[in-house]
Amino acid sequence: AFSRVRLAKIWPWAKTAAQSGGIAAAADVTTQRFISKGNVPESGSSQAAVCTNLDLRRSASIGAFGFFYSGGLQRLLYQKFDTSFGTQATMQVVAKKVAADSFLHAPFLYVPVFYMVTGLLQGKSLEESFVRLRAMYCDTVTTYLMIWPAAMFGLFWAVPEARRIVTLACLAFVEKAVYSLIELSRQNDREVVVSVDVRIDEAQNVAGSAVNSVASEKGTLAIGGLRDGHVP
Repeated sequence: AFSRVRLAKIWPWAKTAAQSGGIAAAADVTTQRFISKGNVPESGSSQAAVCTNLDLRRSASIGAFGFFYSGGLQRLLYQKFDTSFGTQATMQVVAKKVAADSFLHAPFLYVPVFYMVTGLLQGKSLEESFVRLRAMYCDTVTTYLMIWPAAMFGLFWAVPEARRIVTLACLAFVEKAVYSLIELSRQNDREVVVSVDVRIDEAQNVAGSAVNSVASEKGTLAIGGLRDGHVP
């Protein structure tokens, strides 16, 4: 009987967390497919190339974040908002919750935890994850402030507490897709720069080899001329 009571309490949270994680992972996979299709030539097996380019570990890390953070910690935090600010659907109460979420939760907890946790889960070191956070922080917080205040107002105003996280996860599909798009676009830009640098280095090496070859041939001809009694 005790285990059934515990299961009855845990199951709604686990179900909500699983939905949140699944939606977050699906958003990243969708974005990766979109980016990959844009980078695959029309000729050849484009569908196979798109599937090969999917970073499933990355998607799994974002799904894990959605499960544990959004489905657990974030829900507890919003319950704390209810305790601190009240549960009334009034302009004053809802505005306080939106302000706390936008200017405290997002910049100081949500965004840092998102990049640090997903970075570590993707196999990056602590230092690499921090560098990633610094590179993405401003764009991510700006995007959050563009997307979420109006949505959070509606969430705190009209959605019951038990349904908030699932509703949030559905809305977060767009958010996670945007975050993934920002990061993947930056990665592609860096890859293009690296590719150009590599090609420049290769061209310089080829040119250097050609110059050395010409100089070597001239030296050989000059030595041959001296042996034959000719001065070049």
